[in-house]
Amino acid sequence: MLIETMPERTGHLEPANLPACERQTLPGVISQRACLLYGARWMLAAIRDAVHLIHGPVGCAYYSQTVRQKNYKVFSTGLGEKEIIFGGGQKLEEAIREAVSLYPRSSAVLVYTTCAAGLIGEDVEAICKQAAAALGLPVVPVNCPGFGGVSQGNGHDVAAAALLEHFIGRGSAGTPLENSVNILGEFDVQGDLKEIEQLLQRLGLNIICAVSGRATVKNLARAHRARLNIVHCGRTGRWLARRMEERFGIPWQKVSFFGLDATAAALQAIAAFFNRPEAAAWVEKEAEATRQRALPYLGRLAGKRVALFFGASRMGSMAGAFRELGMEVVLCGSQFGCQEDYTESRRCLGRGTPLIDDAHQRELEEFWHRYRPDLLVGGTRERFVAHKMGIPFLVFPQETSPYAGFNGFVHLAREAAALVGAPVWRLSNNELLREEGEEKMAEYVRYVERGKKENGRSSL
Repeated sequence: MLIETMPERTGHLEPANLPACERQTLPGVISQRACLLYGARWMLAAIRDAVHLIHGPVGCAYYSQTVRQKNYKVFSTGLGEKEIIFGGGQKLEEAIREAVSLYPRSSAVLVYTTCAAGLIGEDVEAICKQAAAALGLPVVPVNCPGFGGVSQGNGHDVAAAALLEHFIGRGSAGTPLENSVNILGEFDVQGDLKEIEQLLQRLGLNIICAVSGRATVKNLARAHRARLNIVHCGRTGRWLARRMEERFGIPWQKVSFFGLDATAAALQAIAAFFNRPEAAAWVEKEAEATRQRALPYLGRLAGKRVALFFGASRMGSMAGAFRELGMEVVLCGSQFGCQEDYTESRRCLGRGTPLIDDAHQRELEEFWHRYRPDLLVGGTRERFVAHKMGIPFLVFPQETSPYAGFNGFVHLAREAAALVGAPVWRLSNNELLREEGEEKMAEYVRYVERGKKENGRSSL
């Protein structure tokens, strides 16, 4: 038994198979997930020449202002009690006109619906059509009320559908542009996109559009002329890649630029598609040089245990990167991963490493307390709990350096080694705590077993 879970969550923690996923979070459980609106903003925030308007209470605009640790300018209709009762359509029309007058060079307006707008049945699509005709530019509804799906992953799907329906391929037909690619599912955290772009430029390739790290309305309009779609985050980019292949005939490849071997494999695969056989020697040389640069840090990491808990599909690729650092992955999980994400992770990790879906705070604490990994990797929401337990914590998406590409692998090695070797953790005496934790966990399991026999139910 790894840890005890609620009976309703049976199957969400699997040591050998694929966990249950893409299900609604249990009511009352403190989940790490976010809502559809947040997922849509996560995907569309990087479209720089569009006005982003949140149709809902001001709190929803504040909530969706910060994406990937960057603050974006967003507008809000600021729905209040009066509009919730009598309707907010007029306020939306006025807000669209005012936002465009403040930013007259905008190429489009994106109107995000919230729970409040969805509950009162606002006909946002009709209002957007009228505004588009009056203003002479696309005014696009993004139907993403928070209650419309099980996680922010569904918001990514809504955003991708909006891009495909209103932006991608709106330019002239034309022939495919030579040496051109799109990147789907790359969020440009701390310069990741720049690292990837430099590697692709060494292959002689240019990025038309990066969804959603760097995009404009103009670039999206000619994205259908790319020779290849490169999917980096599968949860975000796979759906869009499949639809673009059906509609425009663009082939796609799922690759990863996280980790040394994965980056080399990605470049080899892309070079093969564009018939660049001469690139093979350069890639091997760069990979070996990177391995030598990372070598000074690997001694501190060899044999250390790491637990990973991410947003979605970085699980498999990041697990591979940490194993290349010489670390043992003792847990891998995500907040809103899909079946394909977990399949990729299981393929990378093999049987025996637990996969966990949509874990709540209690489950994570119990696992960390019992298994005492030497490093935790996850979002900011898990950071402070880890610190209180005396365990080093690495934030991902990262807050310091790019982790993508060859340079990113060296950054990852350096920062992981610095965290694991920081003198402050000597105060926590991790080894003693691990033994104590295992004993306490054993006592707790015995307590739960007694409770189950006596009451027929788990106390968790």
